[in-house]
Amino acid sequence: MEIAPPVLEFSGPFTKTVTRTLQLHNKTPEPMAYKVKTTAPKLYCVRPNASRVNPGETIEVQIILQGLKQEPAPDFKCKDKFLVQSVAIAPEQETLSVGDLWSTVEKVAKEKISDYKIRVHYQIPQDESEPLTPIAAAAPAGAAFSTPTSNGTKSVPGSVEKTLTDSLEDAPAVVVSGSSKGSEKKLQETIKKLESELEKAKEAPPAAAGSATTVRTGNQGVPVPMAALLCLIAFLLAWLFF
Repeated sequence: MEIAPPVLEFSGPFTKTVTRTLQLHNKTPEPMAYKVKTTAPKLYCVRPNASRVNPGETIEVQIILQGLKQEPAPDFKCKDKFLVQSVAIAPEQETLSVGDLWSTVEKVAKEKISDYKIRVHYQIPQDESEPLTPIAAAAPAGAAFSTPTSNGTKSVPGSVEKTLTDSLEDAPAVVVSGSSKGSEKKLQETIKKLESELEKAKEAPPAAAGSATTVRTGNQGVPVPMAALLCLIAFLLAWLFF
């Protein structure tokens, strides 16, 4: 008896009835009887579970998986098996029913029974891998980090910024020239000029209240240009003598 397939493949959903088919082919010149057994009789239904196959005939046997209570786990391994037994029908057994035939054979000619085992496999879809969480693009190598200016940031008043710029425009010519006598002379002239501007700033009337060019220090108001000039003079003196 030729039997196919060698493995019964069942695919889900397993909570519903699933049917697979076995093909039994009698390639002998004698009629044969078959009987199907399983290790899980409460789980499967076989139609027909026993019958006769004439010489050269092929019949189909339905293996029906009853619906499971719940879907099996992805790593579930089915261990169920089927056993197809077959035996040739002797001429004196032609009048016996299939049931009586098997009862007689199992009692007096058990060695003539051929066994064919069939495994069961559940095709359970494996859980798909969870999508990778997108990773934020990393900053390019060597990229500089900058802090944005907050809305509350105050800028330097334009008059002070201009005073500092004008004063420093003269300083580079003195600093770059080195410590020669000519440089010292030019430096002294620049200092005198700055001192003169400082005296004029002192004689100027105090700035109005709330003026952006005045910085309060204690109880007196010091003009911002004066403070800038003082800082510049200190810088030049330090460069010259130290």
